[in-house]
Amino acid sequence: MNKLGIIVFGLGVIGAIGCGKKGSETKGTGLAIDAAAVNSLVPAPLKDKLVFEKRDIVLKRGRSNTTYTLAAPKGWQQGMESFGSLDAPKDSGMGFFTKFSVGSNCDGQCKPKEWEQIADKVHFAPLSKGKVLKDVKGKGTRLMIAEGDGGMKTTEVVFAWWTDGADSYHTCQATLDAEIKDAAPAFEKACQAITVSGDD
Repeated sequence: MNKLGIIVFGLGVIGAIGCGKKGSETKGTGLAIDAAAVNSLVPAPLKDKLVFEKRDIVLKRGRSNTTYTLAAPKGWQQGMESFGSLDAPKDSGMGFFTKFSVGSNCDGQCKPKEWEQIADKVHFAPLSKGKVLKDVKGKGTRLMIAEGDGGMKTTEVVFAWWTDGADSYHTCQATLDAEIKDAAPAFEKACQAITVSGDD
């Protein structure tokens, strides 16, 4: 993975470790999950090996469980049950560093903060050092697609969303090797329709 990708993914993982909180509420991006619409954005050369389906990604951390429901790639495996990171099958031809992940971040203590500023510091400012292909800010959301500036080029798709007064914010991100970078619009759409239930 290029240096930028390692930094962005590592920060996301570190933030996810400490962001569980007690409670059982349902939250998310507020958009309907539509796997067919996501699949319509997969480029023709990839349609036979990249298929999105509505699925649950369950994070288990001790007594704390969180379920992220979204359109995610069929057959991609969750490496560790405590993290929401999915890896493409090794023989899929989608690149060694390709992965897809969801999670939450507190950036330290989990309490209400200025999440727009935190998300920029943790996720978007590092990405902006590469070639930014898309950067869209909304109310309580931000989406960025960028190419890394390191030696091994990857395309990063990052969507973050938050609610004022919340104890953390959420992210969905994809790291795409050259073999699959043209599928970035599909991952973008998948990331913007997620339901979160449980403790995160």
